[in-house]
Amino acid sequence: MLTWGIIFLILLFLLILLSIYLFYNRKLGKNLEQIHDLEKSLANMQFELEIVKKNRAFRLKLFEQECIFELIDFGDKLLEGLKHKTGKGKILDISHTGMKLNSELNFPVRKEIFLQLYFELQKEKFSLKGKIVRKEEFLNDFSYGIQFIGVNPVEEQRLYMLIQKIEIEKRSK
Repeated sequence: MLTWGIIFLILLFLLILLSIYLFYNRKLGKNLEQIHDLEKSLANMQFELEIVKKNRAFRLKLFEQECIFELIDFGDKLLEGLKHKTGKGKILDISHTGMKLNSELNFPVRKEIFLQLYFELQKEKFSLKGKIVRKEEFLNDFSYGIQFIGVNPVEEQRLYMLIQKIEIEKRSK
């Protein structure tokens, strides 16, 4: 009789352990599902924030501001021969998130093209990485929409403040 009692207690103990395991396993599954939902929500919010940021970006019109660029990377291996090729262009407008650049060079924008851009605004030098996201064709030249990428927040803030300063100076004239 003592052995049946011990067996019963062991089985009862194992049943309790199994119940606790199943309870916490289900709870863990629900928590993991919540984490996944929150990650998706965060990714959507970050995407929407980038859109809002882009739309809010004030664009400063510039007149024939020179810019030198270097081709640094491509989404197509066939374009690798152009790597490190440099060119000149004119900045038509600029914001802290990108610029519109005019150039005589014709790039295939259906392929990813990354540039290192070198320019100066009010004697302040900038070197920013950008990606061509849009192209407009004219008779003898092309205009490209360039989105800045991987910009150090301090550099972005410096550019933003300088653009604001230039605009204030223009309005006060």
